Amino acid sequence: MCFVRYVYFLLLVAGLGILVLALQNSAEDMNSAWLSYEDAVKKSNETGKMLFIFISSPTCPTCAKFREFFSQEGVMDKISSNFLPVYIKDPAYSPVPVTAFPTFCVGYPNDLDCFYSSSGENLLRRLGVS
Repeated sequence: MCFVRYVYFLLLVAGLGILVLALQNSAEDMNSAWLSYEDAVKKSNETGKMLFIFISSPTCPTCAKFREFFSQEGVMDKISSNFLPVYIKDPAYSPVPVTAFPTFCVGYPNDLDCFYSSSGENLLRRLGVS
């Protein structure tokens, strides 16, 4: 009987995990202005343009606010005019070590300057595109 409870518990946990991942992926979709890290590195090497990387976490409330900020009209146009924007929704795939969320990085693939920003307006000022 104890074994059956254990199996039910595992099935419940697995089901909840799948549900959370499905909801997370639907909430994490970003617009097409964002590039994958690999594509941005390739384009940077071709054009000499710097990267702008937004490293997020699915459980970060500030990251969710930034995703909303980036979806506002004109914001991505300002960033894309000077940078190749990269969105990394899972820190496990980050090209740099991450200790806080959100983490933003600017620079070339082998020379990234990473920092934290508390608001979209401060971020745009730091990028020089406000």
